[in-house]
Amino acid sequence: MNLLLQRLREKYLHNWERQATLILLAAALLLTLHRYYSRTRFFRSHFATYFENFPLAESYPYYYWFLTTALTLFLLPALVAKFGTKTRLCDYGLRFGNQKLGWSVTAAAWIVMIPVVIGAVLVYPPFLAKYPLCKAVSASWQAFLPYQLAYGVYMFSWEFFFRGFMLFGLERRFGNYSILIQTIPFAVMHYSKPMPEAIGSIVAGVLLGVLALETRSFLYGAAIHWLVAMTMDVVAVTVSHFEG
Repeated sequence: MNLLLQRLREKYLHNWERQATLILLAAALLLTLHRYYSRTRFFRSHFATYFENFPLAESYPYYYWFLTTALTLFLLPALVAKFGTKTRLCDYGLRFGNQKLGWSVTAAAWIVMIPVVIGAVLVYPPFLAKYPLCKAVSASWQAFLPYQLAYGVYMFSWEFFFRGFMLFGLERRFGNYSILIQTIPFAVMHYSKPMPEAIGSIVAGVLLGVLALETRSFLYGAAIHWLVAMTMDVVAVTVSHFEG
């Protein structure tokens, strides 16, 4: 038995790089925790009764989802990165890096995506049905703005996980292939979205990965992700208002 275990260890664990191994295993665990516990359905099953008499009770599952994502996809992976890999968080993209390139690409990407989003909402009805995720917040700006801020926390956490934790954490071992590696789970996490968005997430995962490596920061991807998502909500609410 000892000889068998030694042979298997030499065959499968030889030359495994510690940081990459830890990042990949932690990513699998954290995405599983996120899928089970940082979801609206978990809130509705366990906490909704405590908030049913609150104003805009329908929005609380979404606030739970957005804000607990900061735990599963930002705080916990940040702890793994900091103490498990003994690497500074700035080396995982938690810095501004090349600001000139980053902010110019962010502005250009948002400007390009505005007409794309408008066209998508107008010609593909599932977008109108899907967004905003919480329909209750579209009733007033007082409800809509805090919701969008929480949505921004969610997007920041997502970008840290995929374009920070996974991308930079795997770069030393896999080089530019880390762009493709992090794109796979990123695309899978979009499976419940309308088909054009799900397919587009593959392209977005690659492009945002390139942007992160070029700027050495995931922050610009987070800004783009949030601005596009917020634009989708604004357009969907506006179109619904006029159609109603």
